[in-house]
Amino acid sequence: MSINRDKFGALLFLCLALIYGFYVDDIPLLFGDEDAPFNARTLPNALAWLLGVVSFIQLVLPTNKEAGSLEHAFRGLKWKRVVILAALMVFYGLTIRQLGFPISTSLFLMGGFYTLGERRPLVLILTAVGVTFAFWGLLYAMGIYLTPGDFFYYLGWMSNDA
Repeated sequence: MSINRDKFGALLFLCLALIYGFYVDDIPLLFGDEDAPFNARTLPNALAWLLGVVSFIQLVLPTNKEAGSLEHAFRGLKWKRVVILAALMVFYGLTIRQLGFPISTSLFLMGGFYTLGERRPLVLILTAVGVTFAFWGLLYAMGIYLTPGDFFYYLGWMSNDA
């Protein structure tokens, strides 16, 4: 039995919807929100249902003849880039607490841009640092504080007094 790429993608998204929908109930609610018509679980629940229904419909509809086989869909992809980007994401997750948001995000973006083909050092640095600090400033303006990280405390640039 062979499965084409459309059916394989629909099956993956159906699994994602089921797993996501299973964990929606773990989202904590504020006191008194249990009976509210709109709470923290409403949109994730709707998204899980929508994704599940659409992917199920894609699974049961007739097969698209132009989709091709699953092996053909993955042939010729640049797997080295995928592995490097996945390693960069793991690095980012492991270093964000120690290095902080500005440094680890800038390093992640520079590595990602380099992996995707950008080779000019000035463009790499200015784009990554600019995007990082613009996003950090936007979050700060919305009242969301991201700590700069333990690295700045170790250097003595920031105090740990709350």
